[in-house]
Parts: sequence; structure tokens; C-alpha cells
Amino acid sequence: MIAAGSMVALVSAIALAVDVGMLTVARTESQQIADGAALAGAGALILSPDNVPFATAEAINFSSRNQIRGSSAVVLPQDVAVDINLDRVTVTVVRTQARGNPIGTFFARMFGVNTVNITTDATAQASPAGGINCPLPIALPDRWFEAPGSDPRSFDPQEGDNYVPWMNTATDPVTYNDNFTGYSSEDIGTQITLKSNTANGDMQPFWYYPWRPPSQFGADDYRTNVRSCVDPSAEYSVNQSVAIEPGNMVGPTMQGFKDLIDLDPHATWNSQMNCITDATEALSSDASFCRSSPRVRPMPLFDPRYGPETAAETFKFTNFVGVFVEEIKGQDVIARWIGYTALRPASPGTTSTTPFKVLQLVE
Repeated sequence: MIAAGSMVALVSAIALAVDVGMLTVARTESQQIADGAALAGAGALILSPDNVPFATAEAINFSSRNQIRGSSAVVLPQDVAVDINLDRVTVTVVRTQARGNPIGTFFARMFGVNTVNITTDATAQASPAGGINCPLPIALPDRWFEAPGSDPRSFDPQEGDNYVPWMNTATDPVTYNDNFTGYSSEDIGTQITLKSNTANGDMQPFWYYPWRPPSQFGADDYRTNVRSCVDPSAEYSVNQSVAIEPGNMVGPTMQGFKDLIDLDPHATWNSQMNCITDATEALSSDASFCRSSPRVRPMPLFDPRYGPETAAETFKFTNFVGVFVEEIKGQDVIARWIGYTALRPASPGTTSTTPFKVLQLVE
């Protein structure tokens, strides 16, 4: 009798251990899916700011590609909450009786417990970034206020043109300017034409200036930095000084951008949703077709008041902007402005008002 009783207790303990272990694995898988889906959704806000449908679709698409105990996870639109003010996405993964998809048990059925409900959630945020990796080796002047009557093709302070940077690094602590004259979220999707600078004359809005990363030289390194980057571990930040790349770099610039476009030749800008899709979906309004592309790259901006004027001069970065490279026309590059974004962020920052972002799980 003692042996029989012991066997019942032992079998019950084993059954409990099996079911508890199985449910622990299921909860872990569910939490991992929630974490990944939230990061995918917040990542969409970096690629296409304020695009709630895109963020929701990315979270759902990530979830559908993963499984909990052998069954595909199902995340519905109501399970995704997007806060565009904080650049946050919260995803809830639900496996419950009410949804018709609870987790089934094994031995616990002997005790009348056939299923168990599991619910997990996670929140990810596009947080300020302290630096950025792999920017394009060309820089643009940041936007300035154009005085009425002055030549719109050049920066002419003597005619009333004025530039106010978003960050004043000369103060301690750093201060930020509400009257910043640069680009804003309203400019997302704006098409721009990047033209080679003449290295002479006045500053013009979309002249690009090739610059040289430290310890890198020559056309081959420059072309590689346009296509991808020579050193993906190198970090760049606001207020960093760099040197102008000497010589006429139009040829390597065009070759590098052609290489970049060839990495993803079917990507196109979808003006309906302000995001990237395949060319076949260029007119679609279905956010599930939005996607990322290697043709989206971060590019530095500089203060037009202190821009490079000679090949030997250095200049400082004042910000980073994301661009989608559309096409090459002659010696010009056609691109779309997609916001202040650290598409390849190096590290989290400490300043809440930093425009470029890095992904982090916050809950």
C-alpha cells in the first residue's frame, strides 16, 4: 500500500513537472515573440516616422513568422498599441480560451485541467541614440531660413539668410532651439536632388560635400562607404570634426550609388504611405507591403555658416538625416528625405531630444 501510494505521488509529481516545463517553454516563446514584434514595430517608426499602420503591420508580420509550441503566433491589430508621441510600440501576445487558442496540457488533463491561458506583452521604443554607424561619406548643409528677396540657390547671411541649429553644444548642459530652421517631420517623403559641390562660390542647399573618415583614404574606400561602409564599428556623432575628401569624387560617388541601388533594385518609394515597397506595390495603400531596404542610409548634415570651402578644410556634423536613394540621373542622385534617424545607431544616448533614434525594449 505504501509503495502504491508512493507511485501515485511520484507519477503526479512527474506529470506536474512535465506540464509546468511545457508551459514555461510556451511562456518563454510567447515573451520572445512579444519582444521581437515590439522591436519590429518601433523599428518601422524609425524607417517611416508617424506611420501607425506600418508599425502595426510590421509587428503583426514578425509575430506570424514565429511559433508557440509548434503553432504560429496570432497577433491582431487590437493587440498592437502605437504611441507616436513617444515612438513606442506595445505588443500583446494572447493564447487564451476566449481567443480559441489556449495552450493544451498533457498529464494535467487527469485532474480536469485541459488548457491554460498565456498572455505576454512587451514595449519597445525608438530612443535617442548617442552616435551612428555607417553614414554616407557625403554631407549636406542643413536647411536655413531664406530671407525674402535673397537668392534661394545660396546661403547669403549678408542678405538676411539665417540658420539656427537644433542643438547648442557650447552650453552646459546642452540647450535646444525651438526656432530650429532645419527639416521637420512635415518634410518626410520630400524628393531631393544631390549635386556635387563646386568647392567654390556660395553654399547651395543640396550640394553634397565628400568627407573622409579617419584613417581611410582613396577612391576605393570612398566608393565602399557609399555602398555600405569600410568600418562598421566606427561611431560618428554630432559636433564631430571630419576632413573634406580631396579631389573630384563625382566618379566614385556615382559608382558607389549605383552599387547601392543594385543591392535592392526593386525597391521604390510609395508616396501613398511614405514608405518603401516593391515597385509592383508603388501605388498600394496596404501597409503590410512597406519594408526596409539597404538603399536607406544615414547622411550627415553640417552648419551652413561654417561649411567647407576648400579641400583642406574640416567641418563638424550638426545632425544626421535618413535618405532613401531612388535613382541616378547623370551626375545627380535623386533621394527621399525620411527623417532624423539613426538607421545604424551605435549606442543609446542620454538626451531625450536627440532626433536620431536607436531601438530599445523598455517594458
